[in-house]
Amino acid sequence: MKKFFKRLLIFLVIVLILADFGGAYYLFNFAFSKTGFSAKNNNRPLTNSEVWAKNQQQTTWNQTSSQDGLHLKARYYPAASPTNKTMVMIHGFGDNSITLGPYIRLFHQAGYNVLAPDNRAHGRSEGKYIGFGWLDRQDVQDWMHQLIQRQGPHTQIGLFGVSMGASTVMYYLGMKVPHQVKVAIADCGYASINGELTYELKTMFNLPSVPLIPTANLYAKTLAHYSLYDGDTAKTLKHNRVPLFIIHGANDHFVPTKNGRLNYQNDAGPKKLWLVKGAKHAQSYQKQPHQYQQKVLTWTAKYIN
Repeated sequence: MKKFFKRLLIFLVIVLILADFGGAYYLFNFAFSKTGFSAKNNNRPLTNSEVWAKNQQQTTWNQTSSQDGLHLKARYYPAASPTNKTMVMIHGFGDNSITLGPYIRLFHQAGYNVLAPDNRAHGRSEGKYIGFGWLDRQDVQDWMHQLIQRQGPHTQIGLFGVSMGASTVMYYLGMKVPHQVKVAIADCGYASINGELTYELKTMFNLPSVPLIPTANLYAKTLAHYSLYDGDTAKTLKHNRVPLFIIHGANDHFVPTKNGRLNYQNDAGPKKLWLVKGAKHAQSYQKQPHQYQQKVLTWTAKYIN
């Protein structure tokens, strides 16, 4: 009888381990693969502002990722009048440079050049796995170096990101940022990759984070070459000295509003926080268009002149 229960126990342990690895692999591909959850809006029709962004005068910039040799692309929109002021704009999860249309138009009409990259595994850029802001931060640094090389050492640069793009901005600010970067705006970014995945696992599947996320992290480290525990504004923003404007919808249930407060708390540089009443995820501009435009342009003009 003891031998039977021992074998049964071993069998159950093996089943649980296989279930954990199988579930974690599904989670990893669902969240990280270019063909996973991020692809759900690939075939939706373009909005008016996205049509504008697609048809506006622009050139395509190219670069090879210094991390892993991926071919990455970006859209560059020159200002109507020559200027040394450029906004580098980073899109969110499952989006691309075109979906930034409303924000690109906002800054372009305010007289800025705009550089809008397609993140790895998004849009026209190569890549099988999404960087969740962590790998993307080095790609942003590569774009910065190209921008400075093209426009010269006296260029003035602002950073703007939405959702995952906002987290990318905040992770990037923990690096050795060129002095030409004068200001940053982060709209509805998550504080940590682990925290966001834990929240979505509970919300979408009603599952606990342990053991799925630690196991999924093994796939992330092996296949995507980074850890789910790397990206965290508690680690990156404590080094930041670039003025940072944090915006978050007060009714955000995809990246909960507490992330905005946490990011503000974690930041060590000059900072400002705006929680937009009634705004859901990435809807602050849509909810308060006039205030949004006034606040972000005032913030950037304070540091870029």
